[in-house]
Amino acid sequence: MTEQGSGDQGRSTIASVEDLMRLLGPVTAEGRETWYRGHRDQSWLLEPSVHRTPAHRDTELAMLARFRQEAAAAGLPYAFDEWGWVTFAQHHMLPTRLLDWSKSPLVALYFASERVAAAGAEGIEQDGELFVLYPNRLNEEAGDAGGGHPALLHDSEISLREYLPGGDGGARRKPRAVVAPHSFDRIRFQAGTFTVSQRPLAGEPDEPLRRADALLSFLVPSDAKRDIRTQLEVLGLNEASIYRDLDRIAKSIRSQHGGGVS
Repeated sequence: MTEQGSGDQGRSTIASVEDLMRLLGPVTAEGRETWYRGHRDQSWLLEPSVHRTPAHRDTELAMLARFRQEAAAAGLPYAFDEWGWVTFAQHHMLPTRLLDWSKSPLVALYFASERVAAAGAEGIEQDGELFVLYPNRLNEEAGDAGGGHPALLHDSEISLREYLPGGDGGARRKPRAVVAPHSFDRIRFQAGTFTVSQRPLAGEPDEPLRRADALLSFLVPSDAKRDIRTQLEVLGLNEASIYRDLDRIAKSIRSQHGGGVS
């Protein structure tokens, strides 16, 4: 199996865990750090959630301010800096300029082959997509020197100031790979690896990450997803093991004891 860039025609496909393992040989041969992401539908944008909807782009700061207000009202015992609040909001499904990545290719394959819950036409499986990212190389493309090691999402990090919400009105910067402090359980469970992008301006091309030399993309065929899910389940990769919250753990227990999954 050969490496193919995300814009290439005739991309290599991943139709099984075995295919994924064959892919990882040449991809990881040089020992460079690699991150992974999976999309259940290959038509999905490789964009941070807040950039996918014009209304969210325009209200990013207002949404964050309201989230912080509601978190304080709920009595949550957190005292974050600005990036900490962005990260916390991201993991509670508020649209932000962070895009999640995993250090596990199996986790990415899980998301690329994830079951469609909806019934009828909306529940038809679509071809998925699995991305491989070289984070250090991405940061070198963004202008970093010294190996491009992902910076820590912290207000003291000077290189990230122009990526903060509301702070990107000056110099234009390419997307960067970053890591978050392990400040709360969800971020500890999911490793806290992200790419961060400035707010796109009118006339700029969409999905700048797709044009990065640091990115590879592979197709996950719809007709292979059922078998992939079975293989991943055998390996212990399922909703409960990935998300690690009690609701999903209870759902998994119910299924294992004959209660079905609803």
